[in-house]
Amino acid sequence: MKTKALSVIVAVLLLASVASAQSPNERIHAIQKRDYSIKNKLELSIFAGPSVGDVFTQQIGAGLAVDYHFDEAFALELSWLTCKAPFYNGSEQTTGQFEGDGIRWGAMYTDAYDEVKNDAQLSPSNADLAMITNYVGMNVQFSPLYGKWALFNSSLGHADFYVTAGGGVAGTEFRNSRKLWQDTGTYFVGNFGLGFRIFMARWFAVRLEVRDYAFAAKVEEAAEAAGSTGAVSTKIRNTLFVTLGLSFLFLGEEPVQIWSPY
Repeated sequence: MKTKALSVIVAVLLLASVASAQSPNERIHAIQKRDYSIKNKLELSIFAGPSVGDVFTQQIGAGLAVDYHFDEAFALELSWLTCKAPFYNGSEQTTGQFEGDGIRWGAMYTDAYDEVKNDAQLSPSNADLAMITNYVGMNVQFSPLYGKWALFNSSLGHADFYVTAGGGVAGTEFRNSRKLWQDTGTYFVGNFGLGFRIFMARWFAVRLEVRDYAFAAKVEEAAEAAGSTGAVSTKIRNTLFVTLGLSFLFLGEEPVQIWSPY
């Protein structure tokens, strides 16, 4: 009897082991190679793109960024954005007021502004019209996702998704009622963005990014006549840029081996 019971137990254990080996949920551990490592790499980027979403203003920005990637996930970025000829204000007409639209290739007002500017109830305040001229700042970049993609099953690409946040300082201007560009001061600017980096080679990538720049604008328009005071307005300004950039990667390490449970 004991021999028969022992035989039954052994048979059950063998069946269980076979079923476990054939389980479709069995996880296979593997080592995969990340072909486009960015650890310890220095990334130099050039970028340009328009602002979007503002009713009264439209800007075209261009700039440079330098990123140092501490590892595959974290990087520190130093960036510069300009919407006018850097360090040049144009022809000064009165104190702090300048003429010359040509040097502000990325600062203009929309058709909506032209339609409402003569309506006292609808006309935007001066702070609504303040625009970034030149910005310099530093950001921390976090890349939580890395993946591969196929284009029509003909080629395999590599990309990563990142979030970025930081701050800096920017000069601002607006065009006053005399059609002159007036300096409205330098402000601390905070920014937050999302981006997508597509690797074309181990040393070259394309970046698509959406970044919001926010600052507290305080604008005083110059008095029209001696003895009078100009109107003062304040507002939190958000300028959302969508930019496309080209990145060149230097230094760094060879592609790394990444453990995967799949």
